[in-house]
Amino acid sequence: MAEEQEVIYGQGIPKVIDPRAQHFQDIVDDIKYKAQLLARETKLSSGVMATVSMGFAIGFILAVMLMLGPFFIFQGGL
Repeated sequence: MAEEQEVIYGQGIPKVIDPRAQHFQDIVDDIKYKAQLLARETKLSSGVMATVSMGFAIGFILAVMLMLGPFFIFQGGL
């Protein structure tokens, strides 16, 4: 039979079974990956929201210029 080891109390945490450290590490890596994805998406959406008004204004001005530009070029004005 297997040799029995003497149990010494008061020295750390007794281990009845081997800890599943790799399983926990996989879970930690998965959580870290998801947190990084969330942070990237948040940075991207805040950057887009910060420039939405300027982009709308530039687009509106360009659209008006493209609509009224031919009138000024071919007919000499409105």
